[in-house]
Amino acid sequence: MSWEDRSARIDHEGPDLLWQQVAADLREDIKSGALRAGAKLPGELELAAIYGVARVTVRRAAMELRDEGLVTVTHGRGTFVTKRR
Repeated sequence: MSWEDRSARIDHEGPDLLWQQVAADLREDIKSGALRAGAKLPGELELAAIYGVARVTVRRAAMELRDEGLVTVTHGRGTFVTKRR
């Protein structure tokens, strides 16, 4: 999967919080299969640059996806798409 600039997918003036928009975009890629089980997401700084948001925004989005069981976050290793059961 290509990690091109996704900043156009984020509406900084819209009603949804930025972290919710980032999480929704990544969730869609996971559920559609564009991000397969076991795939490693780019690091926080890289994702922040890709989406044009702050690092803390990406971190909050990742925690939401973790809480939903869609990704596993391992300190020092990264964020990985969870294998489906």
